[in-house]
Amino acid sequence: MVSLGILLSDLSKEQHYSTGIAKKASKSGMKVFRFKPSGVNTEAKTIQGESYNQVTNLWESERFTIPTFIYDRSFHGLTRDNQKARNKMNWLKKQAQFLGYGLPSKWEVYSKLNDLPLLQAYIPVTAQATDSKTVWNHLHEYEQILLKPSFGSRGTGIYLLSKVDDGTLVTMTKNEKRYDRHFKSKEQLHRWIESLLNKFQFLIQPYLPLSNLDNEPFDLRILLQKDATNHWVEQGRGIRKGNKDCITSNLATGGKAITYEKFIKEIANPHQKYIELTIGHILRTLPEELEARFQPLFELGIDLGIDRKNRVWILDINSKPGRKIIETLQPEKKEALYEAPIAYCQYLTDNLVKAGETVEENLSL
Repeated sequence: MVSLGILLSDLSKEQHYSTGIAKKASKSGMKVFRFKPSGVNTEAKTIQGESYNQVTNLWESERFTIPTFIYDRSFHGLTRDNQKARNKMNWLKKQAQFLGYGLPSKWEVYSKLNDLPLLQAYIPVTAQATDSKTVWNHLHEYEQILLKPSFGSRGTGIYLLSKVDDGTLVTMTKNEKRYDRHFKSKEQLHRWIESLLNKFQFLIQPYLPLSNLDNEPFDLRILLQKDATNHWVEQGRGIRKGNKDCITSNLATGGKAITYEKFIKEIANPHQKYIELTIGHILRTLPEELEARFQPLFELGIDLGIDRKNRVWILDINSKPGRKIIETLQPEKKEALYEAPIAYCQYLTDNLVKAGETVEENLSL
């Protein structure tokens, strides 16, 4: 039997999503499991996790063999230092077909995209924060810069550094509120930066004025997934608006969801058309360029910024995107979101059969 394993950082996460997928899968005869990396036993080639019981509609503890397909929804925070977990993931990728293999660090992604003529105009200037001196030099040049974690997601770990008359102001969003820290001397700032860089890898970007007239930051999240024919389709989009004077707009850090239609109607016609055309160009180009340079993908959350001159910027690309903004603004899409991983599994199965192989034969090579 073809089976799907949903890989999670914690089995308490994304419960509604995994259950929704499992219910859809049971109708097509597909067995669904969910598990954590720690449940993988590389020696026995088994996994300790949970299986979905379609009769009781409950998840039950079970030890099972490696599923045919794996949907990776695990998150690793701001670092990649867990070598043991990495080794298990690398082993698992040789045992099963992943729906998507994710993206590398943000720096690797930015480096590749910045060389592409069709996309480089929409990529903010980006550099690695190799040391405090590099950060200071960029701050001196741009007056305001963002420090973004190279492995971050959901708006966590982002800092805004601003030059002020009596030193440097560092701003972050935490618990839906803005927090400021003032450094009067260059030496104090350098010590703080070095302590940060000793823990995590960061990128530097000039701060872009991506806020409305009320000084509320906002961005556009677009969710793309592959369908049953291996084509990218848009599942939905929405504007995420942050709290006034904060620097992030992610829903996880207190942002609010607004429909894209409401947002675009408030922009004058000539600019409205330009924005729409630019977004369309990015959506047609970006997924294919990513897959041409990295590994196969199943879904993407593309975050776009629109500045006060109506220029469009690619702010972030997530290969394990959240769905909260789509579920909030378009709750009728939930069933389609549950169905998408199952439909893509079917495509992968059919593709192997057409090639004259069974799924099991292909994965044993």
